[in-house]
Amino acid sequence: MADISRIANVQIALQTAGISEQGFGTPMILASEYNSDNRVLTYTGADQIIEDGATTDSAVYRALSDAFSQMPRSREVKVGQIVTGETVTEALTACNEADKEWYGLAAVTRDKQNVLDIAEWTEAHTKLFGTSTSDPNALLQASEDDVLYLMKENNFFRSYGYYHADAENDYPEIAVMARCFSVLPGGESWANKRLAGIKTDRLTETQARNAHNKNGNTFEPFRNLAITQNGKVSGGEWIDIIRFRDWLQEDMQNRLFLTFVNNDKISFTDDDIRLIEKDMRTSLQLGQKRKGIANTEYDEDGNAISGFTVYVPLSSSVSFNDKANRVLNDAKFNAYLQGAIHVVNVYGTLTYNAS
Repeated sequence: MADISRIANVQIALQTAGISEQGFGTPMILASEYNSDNRVLTYTGADQIIEDGATTDSAVYRALSDAFSQMPRSREVKVGQIVTGETVTEALTACNEADKEWYGLAAVTRDKQNVLDIAEWTEAHTKLFGTSTSDPNALLQASEDDVLYLMKENNFFRSYGYYHADAENDYPEIAVMARCFSVLPGGESWANKRLAGIKTDRLTETQARNAHNKNGNTFEPFRNLAITQNGKVSGGEWIDIIRFRDWLQEDMQNRLFLTFVNNDKISFTDDDIRLIEKDMRTSLQLGQKRKGIANTEYDEDGNAISGFTVYVPLSSSVSFNDKANRVLNDAKFNAYLQGAIHVVNVYGTLTYNAS
């Protein structure tokens, strides 16, 4: 029988390739109190780790319970295993090789050197690490040996620390992570959050200020409510800004990558260069929808202030050398952050006369 393609030859190329994205809503807890052939396990409830050898009084179970006690919370939490004889950095490297689909990191260890080693590892990877300390020196202005001070001195911009008196049993750092990871990057602030299942610390104003001056975080009672305070990484930036920046980089990078994968050729033409511009704009517009990048606003004279600007060069302005090397340089954007209000100051006057 004759082949119909002799008359109508139709071939369809799929340009639908996707790339895996980092789990910006997924935390991982580094622990060693269970047994599994898998380096990284995924859980949707704390009790599930009992089947893998953990006990209800183990640190990893308590940490998972603190994560899953929040509402709303992350849909899943991963647990990475430390094998006997490994350092924490060796374990983290192995966990990251086995499963890269996580972003947040916590560890059951409270050992100072382990914490600093984990923070050092985190700086070299696109992750976010949280820890807690019960060291009372963290509440002293003059202390230069507590972990909050040392994390600040090392300018860790991917790690944050809490002072918490019961840090041996509670894990506020994973609780707040699970709570904030329930919100898409850009839409959250890590201050003023209520945490379920975490004891409060009744600090004096001086103690709280000393911890906050070390870029540490606290969980304190305000009248009948307890909420998180500060919301900063040890290097002084806001935690939500670090997470949003990482997400924006990942999103824009993936869009650009897929444009190259799903097109046979991206040429040095103005039309094709605009494909790159479109990807950049799409990421930035999504960042606006997620409340990370400012919307278009207006000054007092009614002039529009765009939340972001994008620039890509015209083909005619690209140098001969760049075209020969097949590299497009000078694609740029500038974006304004929406930020967040943590404190409000109101000044008013009471008077008898309207004049």
